[in-house]
Amino acid sequence: MRVSDSSRRNLDRVLTIRRAQILELQPEDVGQLLQKMAGIQIKSYGGLGGLKTISIRSLGGQHTSCVVDGFSILNSQTGQVNLGAIQAENIETIQAITGAQKNVHIPVSAHASGSILLIETFENSFSPEKHQLRFSTKVGSFGQYDTYLSYKFRLRKLYLSVFGKYRYAYGTYAFSLQNGQNSYTGKRANNRYEEASTGISLGGKLTKNGTFTFQFRSETSDQELPGAVILYSNNSFQTLKIQTHRAQTAYLHQFKKLMLRFYAAGNFGEMLYHDPNYFNSAGEIHASYTTKNLQIGTNGNYRLTENLDIFGGTEQQISSLETTVSGIGKPVRFAHFSLLGFSYSFAKFQLTSQLTSQLVQDQNSFGFQKNRAALNPFIQLETNELFRKKRLKLIAFYRNSLRMPSFNELYYSSIGNNFLRPEQANQFSFGMLLAPKTKKFALLARSNVYYNQVADKIVAIPTKNLFIWSMQNIGKVAIFGAEASLDANYSFNEKWSCATLLNYTLQLAQDITDRESPTYGDQIAYIPQHAYNADFSVKRKKIGFRWSMYGNSLRYSLNENTLANQVAGFTLHDLAIFGSFTLKNQAFRWQFSCKNAFNSSYAIVRYYVMPGRNYLISLNYALN
Repeated sequence: MRVSDSSRRNLDRVLTIRRAQILELQPEDVGQLLQKMAGIQIKSYGGLGGLKTISIRSLGGQHTSCVVDGFSILNSQTGQVNLGAIQAENIETIQAITGAQKNVHIPVSAHASGSILLIETFENSFSPEKHQLRFSTKVGSFGQYDTYLSYKFRLRKLYLSVFGKYRYAYGTYAFSLQNGQNSYTGKRANNRYEEASTGISLGGKLTKNGTFTFQFRSETSDQELPGAVILYSNNSFQTLKIQTHRAQTAYLHQFKKLMLRFYAAGNFGEMLYHDPNYFNSAGEIHASYTTKNLQIGTNGNYRLTENLDIFGGTEQQISSLETTVSGIGKPVRFAHFSLLGFSYSFAKFQLTSQLTSQLVQDQNSFGFQKNRAALNPFIQLETNELFRKKRLKLIAFYRNSLRMPSFNELYYSSIGNNFLRPEQANQFSFGMLLAPKTKKFALLARSNVYYNQVADKIVAIPTKNLFIWSMQNIGKVAIFGAEASLDANYSFNEKWSCATLLNYTLQLAQDITDRESPTYGDQIAYIPQHAYNADFSVKRKKIGFRWSMYGNSLRYSLNENTLANQVAGFTLHDLAIFGSFTLKNQAFRWQFSCKNAFNSSYAIVRYYVMPGRNYLISLNYALN
């Protein structure tokens, strides 16, 4: 697998996890993997199959665009991507980008976001090898079974890849929960999860300088939905079935000084929710939601001089939602995005600036129509490498971003507010990168300090009672933060080597909406002030050992920082031994992992208890 040139240049500049690290971590999904990055918080509502949403530098998941192989994953219904549904087995690199990015493989709309998750996979890339094969299988606690198979074939100027994945877990695990002075133990039930996905990719070189790609992917999942433990009952049998189909294509042409990319993507999704014990006249709920998204755009980069690049593009999106739930109507959203920017190198500096524009029109079958428009500036000043042997860089930037209200926030029964304003964020950041390297030793050290301010924050507040809520623009949040990470590798000799990964995040995310409010100055819900991670691995020839630690300080389940709202902090330890062997001239990699080795009882979201000690055995095979 060869990552694109622009992505390769980014690997040291931005937070990155590569395939070798993913193999050692053996994550269940992308959500679990991203916990290893400084500045990123994952809100998880359970173990395998549970909803996982992201927060980068204390900004909600709606401020982050998730881009996989050059295409955005869109969810106009909720505004957030479920990272628990994105597989990790086929990922070559995953990058978390907050600063400048002129990569033409990133859609125009993603440039308007507060941050970007950039994922490159095995299936959707050109390769010099004629045959490539990836296979992995996992078995683990709670009935977990996971298998993945992908094959890629190259014929002259074309490549074709196909893949399939199946994942299952019955999900029943023991837990203990501390509630005040009382300790409650039980077993998590109604937690079965089953998922299958398949896809095909085709790419080719139509001309000497022109390439095209086409991808189709289909996913289906069927799962039970456990509730919060404090309300949990074995008579609760809610289920959720999701089916999505996604097709996307792109054409990239390299002229002498100009690179142009044309792209289009379509997405169809259907979600079926069933609650057989709902307290209404029918005694149950059957609800279906059908979403459709169409995205088409073009972007490019032109090298005007040796030191000056100009980049820009335009994109159109159409999104719709149909549901059997009354009161929502049939919302449709038309969105237009434009981008214009430049990157200029002078002396020992590089200046990058861009301006994105958004024009969004919402319509609904009950007569509602509203237009929203915004301009989002960005500017970054970065040094070239200072002190050549130490490879020191300094980076400072300002970014303005906003996220539009989702369909649920605008229209959902008894909650939606048609007149919500977009939530806007201003980000200021200063960072340093140090990357000295010798024959035996490589170090990559990063540190950042930042200040973010969120205006017109979209929040849900109770109205008539605790079951009738309303979406309103009332919040203002000031966020002070700092990040530090250290990635070091050392080779003792040809047999022995070791690697260390450390990171720490400080986040002071405070409500500054109203000085008279009891929550003024309090930490916002579910953002820990301190988060930390440590990984250490040692290898001798083909055998290795890895210890991983991840933890959060206490958090609050509501914006009011009272003792009753505290969610206890936690520290988790994972242990793994791994190695490789050869069978009939074919290399295999095996690993045995013990996750949450000290059987810690914890919850990331209050009352949604997470698994205790559990085990995983994995086997991986790669041809070329």
